[in-house]
Amino acid sequence: MRRIVFVLALLATPCFGDGQLPVFQKGMTFTHGYRPRNNLLSDASEAALRHLRDKVHAEWIAINPFSYQRTIGDPSLYFGDDPPDSHLIHAIHQAHELGLGVMLKPHIWLRQRDDDAWRGKIGMANEEDWRLWFENYARFILHYARIAEREQVDIFCVGVELAQTMKEREQDWRVLIAEIRQVYDGPLTYAANWWGEYDEIEIWDALDYVGVNAFFPLSEDSDPDLQALRTGAHQVADQVELVHKQTGLPVLFTEVGYKSVRGSTVKPWEWVRRFEPAVDLQLQSRAYQAVLEVLWQRPWFYGMYWWKWHSDMNQGGPSDGDFTPRGKPAEQILSDWYRRPLPE
Repeated sequence: MRRIVFVLALLATPCFGDGQLPVFQKGMTFTHGYRPRNNLLSDASEAALRHLRDKVHAEWIAINPFSYQRTIGDPSLYFGDDPPDSHLIHAIHQAHELGLGVMLKPHIWLRQRDDDAWRGKIGMANEEDWRLWFENYARFILHYARIAEREQVDIFCVGVELAQTMKEREQDWRVLIAEIRQVYDGPLTYAANWWGEYDEIEIWDALDYVGVNAFFPLSEDSDPDLQALRTGAHQVADQVELVHKQTGLPVLFTEVGYKSVRGSTVKPWEWVRRFEPAVDLQLQSRAYQAVLEVLWQRPWFYGMYWWKWHSDMNQGGPSDGDFTPRGKPAEQILSDWYRRPLPE
C-alpha cells in the first residue's frame, strides 16, 4: 500500500526529503475496544472501518498501540498487549485491503493520576535513568517500527507529546530517529503538543512531516458562531504556518478534535468525563466546518486525523458528549469535506 501511495503522489506532488513525497491525508484516529465483540479482530471493527471509508470518505486511519509508564520519573515501560500484535497486524491488513492508508502512532499512557502529571512532563532525575528510559523507549518504538516496515504501514509516528524529553534530550532523539530509519523506510513524523512544544523543539529537520496534536482553543466564548470559529481557525493556521516556514516541511494535524458539549472550543484538550457540560452537537459541527474551511487550501497543510472513531459503532450518537463525530452532525460535515477532491 505504502509504495502505491507514493507512486500515485508522484504525478501531482513535488519532492521533499530523501526522494519521498508528501501525501494529503484525510484521516481519522481509529481506537480499539478490548472485548471480543469490539476488538481489532472483531466484525464490529471491520464494519467501523468500512463505514469510515464508504460513508465518511476517510482515506487514512491512525492506529495507536500503547506503552505504560507508572510515573513521569520512572524509566520503565511496559507494552505488548494494548492491542496484542496479532490484533494490530490484522487491523493494518484490513485497512489496506479496504484501500485505507495507515499511520502507526505508538503512545505512552501515564499511570500517574496527579493533576499536574502528563506525558509531556516525563523527565528523569539523573543520567542513568535517562539512559534507561531511552533504552526502554527504543525497545518499544523499534518494535512497532519493525511491524510498520513488515506490514507496509504508510507513515510512522516516532512519539506523542513527549515535550520535556524533546527539549532536554534532543541528541538522544536524533540517534533514536536514525535507528528507526534503519528498520523502517517510510516517512516519519512526530505528534507534538499544540502548546509549549511544536513551535519550540528543534527536531523537525530529522523528520518528513511536522506533526501537531492540534487541540488549540478556537474561541473564548462557550457558544461561538461559525464566523468566530473561522477567525480562531485562521489564527491557529497563521501560527502553525510559521513553523512550516522555518522548517520547509508539510504539516499534519496528527490529532484534532472537539467534544460535542457546550464550551468545547474554549479548552478542546480537556478530557473531563464527570459532570459534563450540556451536549451541544451543533458547536462540534461548527468547529469541524471552521477548521476544514480554513486549513483545506493552505498549501503547506497535508491533512488531519480527527480524534476519534471507535471500533464499536455503538459509540457516539446524539446523546453522546465525547469527541467522536459518529452519529452526529459533525460526521456529515466531515463526510462532505472528505468527499471533495484533494487540494491542489
